[in-house]
Amino acid sequence: MAGYTDFPKYGRECELVKPWRGYCHGIVVALTDTGFIVRLTSGAEIEVYGDEIKFC
Repeated sequence: MAGYTDFPKYGRECELVKPWRGYCHGIVVALTDTGFIVRLTSGAEIEVYGDEIKFC
C-alpha cells in the first residue's frame, strides 16, 4: 500500500547502496508493496527496494 506510514522503519535515516544522481543519504517516508519511498537530502523522493538501502 503506497503512502503507508505506520511501520517500524518510518522516519529512519538510510544510505543508498548505489547513489542516485549523486545523492546517497535520505529518510524513509513511506512503505510500498515492493520496498520504500526515501526522501533524499535534495528533497527528491524515490522508490527503492529493501536491498537497495542500508539503515543508519
